[in-house]
Amino acid sequence: MSILNQIAYSGVRAAQVALATTGQNIANVNTPGFSRLSPVMASLGGQGGLSIGGGVEITSIRRLSDDFQNQQLWRATTEQNYYSSSQQYYTAIEGLMAGEGSSISVGLDRFFAALSEASATPGSIALRQQIISEASNLSQRFNGLNTNVDLQIQALQEQRTAMVTEINGLTSNIALLNEKIIAAESVKSDTSALRDHRESLVGSLSQYASLRIREMADGSISVALANGQPLVAGNTAGQLQINGNANGEQEVALSFAGSSFPLQQDSFGGAFGGLYKAEYGTLRPIQSDLHDMASALAQMVNDVLATGFDLNGNPGQPLLIYNAASTSEILKVNGLTPEELAFSSAAGESGNNEVLLGLLELKNRTINVGGSQFTLNDAYAGLLGEIASTSRQNQSDLKSSTTVTQTAQAQRDSVSAVNLDEEGVNLMNYQQAYQANMKVITTANRLFDDMLAAF
Repeated sequence: MSILNQIAYSGVRAAQVALATTGQNIANVNTPGFSRLSPVMASLGGQGGLSIGGGVEITSIRRLSDDFQNQQLWRATTEQNYYSSSQQYYTAIEGLMAGEGSSISVGLDRFFAALSEASATPGSIALRQQIISEASNLSQRFNGLNTNVDLQIQALQEQRTAMVTEINGLTSNIALLNEKIIAAESVKSDTSALRDHRESLVGSLSQYASLRIREMADGSISVALANGQPLVAGNTAGQLQINGNANGEQEVALSFAGSSFPLQQDSFGGAFGGLYKAEYGTLRPIQSDLHDMASALAQMVNDVLATGFDLNGNPGQPLLIYNAASTSEILKVNGLTPEELAFSSAAGESGNNEVLLGLLELKNRTINVGGSQFTLNDAYAGLLGEIASTSRQNQSDLKSSTTVTQTAQAQRDSVSAVNLDEEGVNLMNYQQAYQANMKVITTANRLFDDMLAAF
C-alpha cells in the first residue's frame, strides 16, 4: 500500500503546483508583458524490474516566450514609430502651407493683381498704397510661415531631448535587470518575472531606435543600435547626450564604458530616426526654400525698381528687404511712401508705367529654388505638392506598419499571453486530477485498514 500512497501523494503535489501555476497566469491576465507559465511534468521510475513506477513530479515551470516572435514584434514596433513620430509634423506643416491665410501663392497673386490694377493709372496714390499693402501682406506670409516652421523644429528638438532622457532611463533599467537575472540564475532562482519586465523594457526601447538584441549564456542580454554601437552590455548601460551647435542643430553622442563617440541620427530608425527624417527631410529644406524665394523676390523687385523714377523724379528705392539671419522677419517692406514707388522709366512722367510693367513680368520669371528653376508660384506649388506627397506616403507606410505590428503582437500573444478560456480548462483538469489522487490515497488507506483488520 505504501507504493500506492507514494504515487498518489506525488500526483497531489504535482496537481497543487499546476493549480498554483494556473492561478498565477489568471492573476496576471492583464499584466503588460507577462508571459504565461506552464508546468512540465515527468513520470518517476520505480525500483526493480517489475515496478509500475514511482508517480509524477514537476521538473520545471516553463515560461512560454518565443524569442523570434519577440524580435519580430520589436522590429515592427520600431518601424511603426518611425512613421508615426514624423507624421505629426507633416500634417501640421501641410495644413499651414495649404491654408489661404498663410499661402504664399495667394499672397503673390494678390501682389501682382495690385500691380496689374495700377498699370492703367500708375500715378494713382490709392493704387500705389494698395501695392505697398499687398507687399506687406506678402512679406508677412513669408515671415509667418518661416516662423511656424522654426517653431516646428524647436518642438521637434524638445521631443528629441525628451526621447534621449527616456532612452537613457530604459537602458539603465535593462542593465540593472541584467545584473539581477545573472545573480538569480547563478543560484537557480526563478527569473520569470525579471525576464518579463526586461522584455517589456526592450519593447519600449524599440519604439525609439532599431535594435540588435542578443541573449548571453549568463542570462543577460546585449542591446546595440542597428549599426552595432552598444547601448547595454551586461550591467553596463550607455547614455545618449545631446549638444547644440552654432547652427541651431542638435548633435547626438553616445557614452559607453568611459568612451564617447558621435552618432549618425539618420541610421537610428524608430521614433528617433523619424524625427531626423522630418527635420532634415522636410522642415529644414522648406525653410531653405522659403529663404531662396524671399531672397529672389526681393532681389528681382528691387532690381526693377532701381531702373525707374518715383513721382518726385527721384531714382528708385528698394521696396523689399531680405534678412537671411532673421527667423521672424526674413522679408519686410521698406518704409516707402506711395509717391516713392519708382514706376516710371523717365523722371517727371507720372503716367509712365514701363517699370510697373517690368514688375508684372516678374510673375513669369524663373528663380533658383533648391537647385532648380521655377517661377515664384510654381516654386511654392511644388513645395506644397512635395510635402503633401511625403505626408500621404508616410501615412500609407504608417498604416501598413501598424498592421504588421498588430499581426506581430497577435503572434506573440498566441504563445505568451494568457487565454482565460484555456486557463479555465486547465483549472478544471488540475482540480480533477487533485481530487482523483486524493481518492487514490483514501482507497489505499482503506485497503491498508482492511488488511490490518484481517489479522
